[in-house]
Amino acid sequence: MRLYVLTLFSLAAVVSPACTQDMEQQIRSEVLAVVEHINSGDATGLADMYLREPTVGSLGDGQITRGWDAVSDLLSLFVSGAQRIAVDSVTVTPLGRDAAIAYFRYYLDFTTGDAVAGAMTIVFLRVADDWKIAHDHTSTLLATGAAALPYSGPSGPVRSTSECTVTRIVDGDTIECQELGRVRLIGMDTPEADQEPYGSQATQVLYDLIAGSSSIELELDVEGRDQYGRVLGYVWADGQMLNWLLVRLGYAVVLTYPPNVQYVDWFTAAQQAAQQDNAGLWAVDGFSCLPRDHRRGRCD
Repeated sequence: MRLYVLTLFSLAAVVSPACTQDMEQQIRSEVLAVVEHINSGDATGLADMYLREPTVGSLGDGQITRGWDAVSDLLSLFVSGAQRIAVDSVTVTPLGRDAAIAYFRYYLDFTTGDAVAGAMTIVFLRVADDWKIAHDHTSTLLATGAAALPYSGPSGPVRSTSECTVTRIVDGDTIECQELGRVRLIGMDTPEADQEPYGSQATQVLYDLIAGSSSIELELDVEGRDQYGRVLGYVWADGQMLNWLLVRLGYAVVLTYPPNVQYVDWFTAAQQAAQQDNAGLWAVDGFSCLPRDHRRGRCD
């Protein structure tokens, strides 16, 4: 193992900085191509990215698949069940001039409504003028992509809270409570229902967060209702604020209307971190048209 590690570092050392930068850009493009093939349901295109060799392999949660034919069949089955995948924190390590490793986090929604989050490693080899996948390794870390990051938001409500029995999740930033009626999560904004597939993804994340919680509490700010009669508040689930989580996970953007500014600094920092990590919808240009601009017809 020690010899193998030293060999990898010696290979990386012979690559010039300019060559390294160019290779990293190429590999990042290859990772995005993997994402595009999955999201478009193109299992054939995805399989074509792999080496057509008996040595090509795929390892996922204890299952080892070897050989291009077997890997191709596995990819076809996977793509047929995948609804959408998003990745972030892509890191590329060159291994000489003709090989590189990419590793990143992923968030995967299935057509069944289930979701997972995890980490993936892909080994790329240069073949002629193309990059090909020689090996992939997938690890499922959590049973939902909505909880892929440790919680580091506000530690608890500032004001008193009231119980909310959730009867319906309207969209990514609106729920209905049995006790209070319709509630708008404030301080943030998620894509609209007609901004697909982003609106559905944000709604799914909120659903996962609420479904996995044992209790839901609602905290109000200065103004308790908006002009439409909706309750305005911060939703707390088992001690974690869901408004903040949606922003930090990359499925919502900051949107604050004074005087309801209790947590604006928390939301701003969460969005900056999500953008830096290329988390959630930031990884797929999901906010190229902000929800507020979409509602006002400002986007093409």
